[in-house]
Amino acid sequence: MPIDSHPRITVISKRGCHLCEQAINVLESLKESGHSFDLSILYIEDDSNLFDKYWIKVPVVRVNETDVYEAQDIARPNECKAKLEKLVI
Repeated sequence: MPIDSHPRITVISKRGCHLCEQAINVLESLKESGHSFDLSILYIEDDSNLFDKYWIKVPVVRVNETDVYEAQDIARPNECKAKLEKLVI
């Protein structure tokens, strides 16, 4: 069975959250520029367990099911791009 080498990146988000939108936009831009990874978005409003766990932490970025960054880690735009880029290169 082949091993999937593409990271699975998930953003745990809240609709209308500007920090969440920033992280998602950066990741989508990296994907469009040729970085290879799978991207999915989970909205805390759609899952009460996610809401209870993450409502004050969003955005949370996961790589292969491991939480890597929370809002305070990627709140500054320049740090956000640099840190997220490290996940996909």
